[in-house]
Amino acid sequence: MGLLDDIADAVEAYPHEYLEIEIVEVDWPGNVIDSGEDVTFRFQVTNSGPLDVNDLTLLVEGLNDTEVKANGAAAQWVDSVTTSASYFGNVPAHSADGAGPVLSPGNKWHFKPTRSFSQVKDLVKVSVAGWETSVNHITSGHSRGDALAQDTYSNTVSAA
Repeated sequence: MGLLDDIADAVEAYPHEYLEIEIVEVDWPGNVIDSGEDVTFRFQVTNSGPLDVNDLTLLVEGLNDTEVKANGAAAQWVDSVTTSASYFGNVPAHSADGAGPVLSPGNKWHFKPTRSFSQVKDLVKVSVAGWETSVNHITSGHSRGDALAQDTYSNTVSAA
């Protein structure tokens, strides 16, 4: 394998190696989630790696007979929703080091379990559906002074 193959493999592995997706702000009216209850949530993404993640699309899936609904006024209950690239947008490189996570914009999303379970079950999953990048951050954000890249001239100096 050559360098280009290594770069392609690194880009393909980037989401699961550098992006942290979290489902946050999960709210429901009672102490337990009931079958058929409308539960609201958000999701956020943090990027700990050296590439800007642009035009991120996310797949929001209901699991174990759970339905999901996007946060738009015309949203319908469905098995899954894929966000548009313009919805979530960009997650800057190294956002884990300062800028923090990018939170899903607008109103909260919804999920609704359609049946009950006596044991803990996965109800909703958010995963990367697609993304774009460039090497601009690596070539401009990491190009800076380097004191180790240097040369010193030495010679004797005689009295005139």
